[in-house]
Amino acid sequence: MATAKISMPDGISVEVNGTPEEVAAVVADLKAKFAKFSSSRAAHIQPVRISRGEIPGLIETLKSEEFFRTPKRLSDVQKKLAELGHHYPVTTLSGAMQVQSQSRNLRRFKQHGKYVYVQ
Repeated sequence: MATAKISMPDGISVEVNGTPEEVAAVVADLKAKFAKFSSSRAAHIQPVRISRGEIPGLIETLKSEEFFRTPKRLSDVQKKLAELGHHYPVTTLSGAMQVQSQSRNLRRFKQHGKYVYVQ
């Protein structure tokens, strides 16, 4: 009786008992399946990243469409971007909008206790 303990790179451990031929066949099969799985998985998984220039570009687009002609709250900006297919949490937008106001692309002031943005 032969025994093999196999530890895969992803943390899976397998213990195989049987004749030497059976153990060799199982080991070869596991190696082939793991190599196929890891190569196909690496090809399909890509990290999702938000480009640094993406939100300012979207805000510039809204500005060119005169969206900010009237004062808009962050929730209004979030809804408009969602309509365009760009879903961001308000916490992400708040920093981007603050930068826009600091660089004087938009004006920011308080209206009824909430910040609003206007051209």
